[in-house]
Amino acid sequence: MKKVLSFTNLDPELIVPFEELQSELGFTMAKEQEAGIEVAVSNTSKGLMVTFKDGKAELKYQNKAALFRGLGLLIEAIKEDREVELKEQPSFKHLTYMQDNSRNAVSNIDSVKKLIRQLALMGYDSLMLYTEDTYEIEGYPFFGYQRGRFLKQELRLLDTYGKQFGIELVPCIQTLAHLNAIFKWNCFDDIRDLGDILLCGNEKTYKLIEAMVKTCAEVFTSRRINIGMDEAEMLGLGKYLKLHGYTKPAAIMAEHLHKVLEICEKYGLQAMMWSDMFFKMLPDNADYYNVSADITNEIKEKIPENVELIYWDYYSRDKSKYDKMISRHKQLSDRIGFAGGAWKWQGFAPLLHHSMLVSRLALQSCIEYGIKDVIVTGWGDNGSETANFAVGPVLQLYAEVCYNGNDREEAIAKRLYTCTHMDLADYMELDSVNLTPDNPSPGRVSVGPAKYLFYQDVLQGLYDTHVDPDTYPAHYHTCYETLSGIAEKENEYNYIFNTLAKLAHVLELKCDMGIRLKAAYDRKDTKALAQITNVDCPELLRRIEEFHEAFRYQWYKENKPFGFDVQDIRIGGLKERIKAVTWRIQSYLDGKTDRIEELEEERLVLDRRDNPGYSTLPLWHNDWQRAVTASVL
Repeated sequence: MKKVLSFTNLDPELIVPFEELQSELGFTMAKEQEAGIEVAVSNTSKGLMVTFKDGKAELKYQNKAALFRGLGLLIEAIKEDREVELKEQPSFKHLTYMQDNSRNAVSNIDSVKKLIRQLALMGYDSLMLYTEDTYEIEGYPFFGYQRGRFLKQELRLLDTYGKQFGIELVPCIQTLAHLNAIFKWNCFDDIRDLGDILLCGNEKTYKLIEAMVKTCAEVFTSRRINIGMDEAEMLGLGKYLKLHGYTKPAAIMAEHLHKVLEICEKYGLQAMMWSDMFFKMLPDNADYYNVSADITNEIKEKIPENVELIYWDYYSRDKSKYDKMISRHKQLSDRIGFAGGAWKWQGFAPLLHHSMLVSRLALQSCIEYGIKDVIVTGWGDNGSETANFAVGPVLQLYAEVCYNGNDREEAIAKRLYTCTHMDLADYMELDSVNLTPDNPSPGRVSVGPAKYLFYQDVLQGLYDTHVDPDTYPAHYHTCYETLSGIAEKENEYNYIFNTLAKLAHVLELKCDMGIRLKAAYDRKDTKALAQITNVDCPELLRRIEEFHEAFRYQWYKENKPFGFDVQDIRIGGLKERIKAVTWRIQSYLDGKTDRIEELEEERLVLDRRDNPGYSTLPLWHNDWQRAVTASVL
């Protein structure tokens, strides 16, 4: 039964968001003269205080972010009929989630609203919508064309909605690289340097950037902006080189940054940017995370005072690495932020165990070194296949560490259930399709075997040497049963578990099919080949179709339709290749061909690098075009 709460001194602007949270938190707001648990609400200059005693409650909050977090904490106590008196003081000035809306998936409006409410209950104060070209700019009809870009009125609507819940929507764009999508269109040829990099020093380039910044200033009320500028290693080596001759990338970067910051200041925006390019410009240093490279005065002098540098690290499993990198950043600037990762960019499933492991280490360093601006990134590399709401535990971890320094599982689980209605243990099962027996919890960084095993061609068997046929099928059968069981529970995210259950069902049959196929061919076992052709392949096609349908439902529930055409093309291609397998084998069995050349190729161990032991490790192969074929696409 829902608890009736009677709020006193509640700011009128909070009534609407409180009403929206009634169903999610399981309470009702008392109507006029209706009895209920009295909750006194007041603004304070320090953090958050939640009290529930003798049937009365009090909420004191520093800002809206603390208030909505406090509301969730209060509801927890009331539902348990548990007296509580707690105080929390956030360690960070800004706690932000960055959602990728540029790797084909652009969230639909209802999905972003849901995310805003969830972040508010956790205690976040900011949401970055990462948009490379997926936002509308007047005068540039091909900017984000057919990509599901956010319209101006949509961004204004979301900005207003976020403010109701204390969530500041912060534009997160690119003003140097990562703009490969626009270069499909000839109208942008004049401002392309090389690859996905803009041509610096070109008047048309700055006209476009000004249009970007002007749009952000118009549709967002935030006066902060992330201008990107990361991973532009080939800066100045394309059209710029032809026009101006060789110029040190550091000099090009400094001049370009100065111009972009001038544009930001013109529209009243304070900029932040990813910091990696400055470190990659150090002498003989191509590695962002090389803590031994000397910080030079030449680089220091090129960093303006009016930009915040964001140190991003989603990988390091050694706390000393974070300590050293933060210290190195502080040698460059007094304005430093940190960005960690909620890994949702390695195929269809998240890497929650790894994300939480490295985030605990990173957050310790952030607190020790006084970092006040902390971002959690949710990238969507190579197609945004993982569900938007699959990384709740990581977001909750950041919130709990921010407000009370508590990163223990039980604390995260309790708050997670309030904010998402999901059990932490169930959430963590989403990792299982990637945590194969040779890749156990907490998982190896950057590894997503579920994707390359799903897409690899069974005739060519590119990844067959990386599959243990004695354990993988049984593992995926267990994944299927476990995830299916969770999907049958009544919760709003059961569609995510259903999608991955259907994926596991495919992999149970497919993960070793190439191995079985080649073994049967090598020993000329026509009976086994006929079994694969007449029984396994039709069943595999049926399971792939079931996964396709579940994945489609997940996508359309969370995202705009644009971008799923890529998934249709990929999965459709897989289905056709399974049909080709049956045709090839049947031709062989019928004597129409005397050999299957694909099955005569030796299966090689991939990605040995220079370490003989590395050949036993899983791979970081997240690109569909790399996993699906050795041929040129």
